[in-house]
Amino acid sequence: MIMTNRRMLTGLLSGAVGMSALAEEPAKKTAEAVTPPIELPAQEEAKEDAFKAPEDVAAPPADAEKTESGLASKVIKPGTGEVKPRSQDAVKVHYSGWRSEDGEMFDSSLRRGEPAVFTLDGVIKGWTEGIPLMVVGEKRRFWIPEELAYKGNARGPQGMLVFDVELLEIFAEPDAPSDLAAPPDDAVKAESGLVSKVLKAGEGTEKPGAADIVQVNFSGWKQDGEFLVSTAMSGQGPGELKLDQVPIRGWSEGIQEMVAGEKRRLWIPADLAFGEEAQQGAPEGPLVFDFELVSFEKYVDPYPAPEDVAAAPEDAETTESGLASKQLSPGDGEKKPSADDMVNLSFAGWNAEGKFIGGSEAQGRPMNIKLSDSPIAGWVEGVQLMTKGEKRRFWVPAELGFKGSPENEALVFDIELLDFSTPPPAPAAPEDVAAAPEDAEKTESGLASKVLIKGEGETKPGPTSKVTVHYTGWTTDGKMFDSSVTRGEPSSFGLNQVIAGWTEGLQLMVEGESRRFWIPEGLAYQGQPGKPAGMLVFDVQLIKID
Repeated sequence: MIMTNRRMLTGLLSGAVGMSALAEEPAKKTAEAVTPPIELPAQEEAKEDAFKAPEDVAAPPADAEKTESGLASKVIKPGTGEVKPRSQDAVKVHYSGWRSEDGEMFDSSLRRGEPAVFTLDGVIKGWTEGIPLMVVGEKRRFWIPEELAYKGNARGPQGMLVFDVELLEIFAEPDAPSDLAAPPDDAVKAESGLVSKVLKAGEGTEKPGAADIVQVNFSGWKQDGEFLVSTAMSGQGPGELKLDQVPIRGWSEGIQEMVAGEKRRLWIPADLAFGEEAQQGAPEGPLVFDFELVSFEKYVDPYPAPEDVAAAPEDAETTESGLASKQLSPGDGEKKPSADDMVNLSFAGWNAEGKFIGGSEAQGRPMNIKLSDSPIAGWVEGVQLMTKGEKRRFWVPAELGFKGSPENEALVFDIELLDFSTPPPAPAAPEDVAAAPEDAEKTESGLASKVLIKGEGETKPGPTSKVTVHYTGWTTDGKMFDSSVTRGEPSSFGLNQVIAGWTEGLQLMVEGESRRFWIPEGLAYQGQPGKPAGMLVFDVQLIKID
């Protein structure tokens, strides 16, 4: 996957590029990292002993070390050497954590089978203070008072916490270069304003292109010396970048000047970084990065744009609306779909610059939709020009692009019409659509239902089962808003992925059964924008329980 080391970009950079923190910190200040214990199979009960709370979980023993803050700790296994992590360094650890009051384990990297890597300035205070007391190889037990743990965070474990921590590795924050503020005289300045200097020569003459994939080590600072990020602190080795997707333009330009094995320092002006007034917490102003180009590979576009992507050729047909098209291969017969037909399409799309924007192959399946419901207005007109099996290229002007989008651009699509059919007529609204009849079943939640066709067997789905159904839905005024029947294709989904009325109601059904549901608004969409409001009525046929 491109940019495998997204966790590397911490602090200010992480907010700017939408990347997560260095790692899933086990003692993170926010509670998302608190993982509940994993249920182990019965045959592994013996292993569970390793996760039992320590005998002294309730309070630190008399021989525990104590700091002024109230943190207590005791060495369980000594380490080697004298080097200890600093508060700004990153570390790799194995750990287990228990609540002091009842000995319940709430998190453990050992149970997950993978050590945790994190920066010490990004975790709870007890860890930030305690782990710098340790050397590599040391295992220590910490009794962390609530004030140094999750106090004030209702989602985190409360009270005093006890951790057993083994320090496996230290990843020190790299020292800032002495020439951050101004590049030396022998640095080379490009027309764009990017300045660079080779720190170590590489091998060969081949350089990566603008869309290639590179493996790099890097460290970055602001010009005032403030540290930003470093792959050296990730514990994961080099980062992988696709050069046309990197967050800083100066990275892309600078790395394209490097050869494999080369190390280079880049002084990146603000306009090639995040600007002088960067948004979303990104670092402002000029930045300095040291890069090592470990290796690179040429990017082969799996969906190359057509040669005529920029403009329709002279022999293309153009309609009054401005839609241009050209047949790539003929279809069968003369019959063409109408806007009300269901169409099955294979397609690929690009913008006018040749950037791939999506396609059925990338999605893993053709698109099956009612033509009038297609997301792109130009498709509605264009596909009606085609016969079954035909392949055609369309140049779609911006005004015929994505429906409802205020920022449309001209697009190009290659479309193959695989099949089309006239959908069955929409089911008529039930006579009792306005309210559930007296003989309807009602649950405590307010859900009402009535069996229309009995099914077979006794097996019913559970709350997380996957089911396949046909359905039609109406508002209480009889207006149909959705139907798999008119699409000619049943729907499959997990019962934990739908509105509460469906999750509850389908658990009443057996395969083959059809049932009508009157779902109160509190079990439906509850005012969600773009969704039907009020009580909803559904006729549902349960085809299959997976």
